[in-house]
Amino acid sequence: MRYFWVGILALVLASDLQAQPSADTCKNWFQPNTVGPHNQPPVIFGDRHLVPAMRIRIVLSDGRSAVPARTVTVNYGWRWLEYPYPEHSWGAWSDASDRAECELDQDGWIQVPSHEVQTRGWYDGRYTRFPWPRRPHFTGIEIVAVTKGGFARIYVQPRDLKRFADSDLIVQVFDGWRTRLAWKPKESRQERP
Repeated sequence: MRYFWVGILALVLASDLQAQPSADTCKNWFQPNTVGPHNQPPVIFGDRHLVPAMRIRIVLSDGRSAVPARTVTVNYGWRWLEYPYPEHSWGAWSDASDRAECELDQDGWIQVPSHEVQTRGWYDGRYTRFPWPRRPHFTGIEIVAVTKGGFARIYVQPRDLKRFADSDLIVQVFDGWRTRLAWKPKESRQERP
């Protein structure tokens, strides 16, 4: 009977080790306060948006060397109608985001797990419906790497997120802040050890 329990324990431990994503480089997740202006909870919600898992490499302009930055912030952005808003009698769009902080590995790669974004807002009144509907909506992904020369920013539009299913995103950083994007097909993932 003792061998039976030892075998079960070994199977459980082995399955736990296999289930842990060793390549996941994002450890810290932050969501904006669930309390908005005047300490109120969100009152209006938009569509949920599933962002697929992303694999991104951030390198210097030579295409081979990893950037000296170690922390990369991934912002999952959306907009909501804020009312009242100074100088805008019908309200104005305000930005909000969920955020993940990721660590680059020695080759400049980050692997971001999939995330479901629930767009939300803190005003649900007449101007969210008149003269046309204005519900919170997803705006895309912003990736920020702090480098010696500044902030290297990358914007990924919602229409481009489906490309992560069969491609990796390679980002070249020039002068510490200018960036150039390239999509590398999935077949080339075999090259990386």
